[in-house]
Amino acid sequence: MHEKGIETFLAVAMSRTLGKAAELLNVTQSTVSYNLRELETEMGMILVDRQKGIKSIRLTPAGEGFLPLALKWQEVNREISNTRNPGSAYALSIGGSESVNCRLLPDVYMDLMSNDPPVYLRIYTDPSDQMYQAVESRAVDVAIVLHEETTKYVRIEDFYTESLMLARVPYEGETLSKAVSPSDLMPEMEFYIEWGSGYRLWHDHAWDPMRSVKMRLDSVNLVAVMMVKPGQWCLVPRSAAKYLSFWNKKIVFQDISDAPPDLIYYKITHRCPKASAIAGLALFDETAKKHGFEKT
Repeated sequence: MHEKGIETFLAVAMSRTLGKAAELLNVTQSTVSYNLRELETEMGMILVDRQKGIKSIRLTPAGEGFLPLALKWQEVNREISNTRNPGSAYALSIGGSESVNCRLLPDVYMDLMSNDPPVYLRIYTDPSDQMYQAVESRAVDVAIVLHEETTKYVRIEDFYTESLMLARVPYEGETLSKAVSPSDLMPEMEFYIEWGSGYRLWHDHAWDPMRSVKMRLDSVNLVAVMMVKPGQWCLVPRSAAKYLSFWNKKIVFQDISDAPPDLIYYKITHRCPKASAIAGLALFDETAKKHGFEKT
């Protein structure tokens, strides 16, 4: 059986476009088309309806019938691969954003690594939308994301909630208060990070939504590097404070009055997880709970 063809077919079936499937597999779109064509030749049937001029594609009736078999093949193939790790009872692939992997879950990962028997981890750092695709295709067993998305194959559960706080560079000789009003912050000095739709609504209420934001970021790491001038500020998760204060001694942390909505992290898993991942997923839940990450 054409292994790459089946992997390609599953990526196409879940993403519904050749371009997204190529991104998911980290190959070119022409490679996706070639592998899919080779599989269809071997199977003697057309699995994917690819019409010219239409970006979104769909499975043929033969493709719909082949999909559950392809999923079973993927599960068996990965279970065989896992047996090549001698002495391991668990193997788990985990996905999350930079904030999740670098600042929220390192202690969980360390505990999983020191478990007896050991857990063979594969950790992916990608935006939330890509994590949904990876979980849906079962390339990732569990992911922690910051937004909810309706998908057919993905289970979504609350995982953790934390508040945002103000990180800023104070002026020389400034007396710091415990909390700062939004009206006291200069909008043109903001480093803006999009923390979700609820946050955006709050932000538009606190400051003029028609103004242009000079600096938009997608990484708290960049705040540590770039926020150096007095008056510059950014709203960041509380879990990022320790990291920022270590790398940038100029930054101070304060609460903000009329506080923004809390960040809600969601755990996403496939509705039918691989049999080889079930024990690891249970251990992940147990370890996360020990570190204070519980369903709300």
